[in-house]
This record gives sequence, C-alpha cells and structure tokens, in this order.
Amino acid sequence: MSDTTEHKQNAESAEADGANHYYSEQYLELQKEPVLYEWHIDHAQRAAWSSSLLMGGVCWLIALMVFINSDSQNPWPLIWVLLILGGWGVIFSRYLTDPNQLYHYRMTAKGIYYTQQDKIPEVAYNIIRGIGGLLIVGSIIAIGLVGPQALAGAGAFLAFKITNMKPRVRHYGCIFKDSGEISVFGKLCGMEIMETPYSWGEYALVFSKPEEYQRVLGDITQALPQYKVIEAASRKEFGY
Repeated sequence: MSDTTEHKQNAESAEADGANHYYSEQYLELQKEPVLYEWHIDHAQRAAWSSSLLMGGVCWLIALMVFINSDSQNPWPLIWVLLILGGWGVIFSRYLTDPNQLYHYRMTAKGIYYTQQDKIPEVAYNIIRGIGGLLIVGSIIAIGLVGPQALAGAGAFLAFKITNMKPRVRHYGCIFKDSGEISVFGKLCGMEIMETPYSWGEYALVFSKPEEYQRVLGDITQALPQYKVIEAASRKEFGY
C-alpha cells in the first residue's frame, strides 16, 4: 500500500470517527511531506506496574487486616472477595488505566510526525460495551421498581454506551525549527524535542527500537544543529 493511499484511508477513518481522533496542525502539515522512513514502537509507561500493584495492594492490605483482626469464625468469604478484587484491580489498572502506548513515527526532512494510542485489546472494549449495555438494561428495569430517580443512572450509562468505547488516537507533529533542546535517554532509546521558548514551541516525544536509535538520533540532531543535546541520567529525570 502506498503512503498516499494509507494517509487517505486514515483521514477517511478519522472523519468517520472524529470524536476519537485528535490532529495537531503540525501533523497535518508534515503529512504532506515525503516520508524518509517510519517505525512502530510499543512503549510501557513509567511506574505503570507499581501504580497498578498499589491499587490492588489496598484490597490485599484490607484482606490481611480482616484476617488478623476478624472476630468472625469464618472470615474467608470476605477475604477471598478482597483478594479477587485486588487482583482484578491490578489487571484493570495496568491494562486499562495505565496501558502501554503504541507509537507510529514518520521521519521527513522537514520534521517528524506520529500517532499515539493506548494499547488496549479490542476484547476489553467489547467487555466494557457489554457491561455498559447490561447496566443500561438494569437501570431501565430499576425505573419500574424505584421510580424516575433511576433515569439519571440510565442516561449516564446510555451516554457511556453511545461513545462506543473506541481507542482515542492522537496525531502529533514537530516541525524542525532553529533552536531548542533535545533530552535523550539511551537506556530507553527515547528523545524529547523541545523548541524554545516552550510556551509556543514545537514538541515531540520520540521512542525507537534499540537497533534504530542511533539512526533516528543522528537524523534528528543533524536536522537540528542549533539544538542543545542533554543526556538524562535516569528514567525519572527523562520523565517517561
């Protein structure tokens, strides 16, 4: 498939599903430029697992306290519920709240542009849509049992269903300018391009595969000779 054809199909798809797409002006401008090369990357967010384990750990801690302090002769049903909720919370947080990010980069002579979206399996969206549908039905049934007060809940879940729960795709671009900074972190094969002043400057967050890192970094620094290259000492300092 040609690059022009792919761009046309992407544009048509975005038009049909505009609520789930964001396009920057830089992306739209760079999309017209010839692509020198492109690559995909699957990037895990910083502290994704630790924050997810923290969410599950709250339930596990409560389960431990119940086990230690319970006056009941059989606290195990509650403990098992808390343990299962904790495990579900870890999975939910890691793969739905803090999922990996999928990037698709395209390098041009004028700049770099890319798409970013959450790596959430389609089956997860199907499950959520199904739960949303069941909750809508449950809310409508509740109207007959509870009264009009249930309409608010039904309306909320109906709105949730209408959104169709599709991944949001963000389209960014960075046009190479005259001056700025490039923060790099080799262990992550990451580069952060920032034009100065930051208030109105161009920006790009670039990750590459290890075998492509030197090529990408070389092309970027060659295109931006006036930019100051800063080596980040840690992932925390790099920020991602």
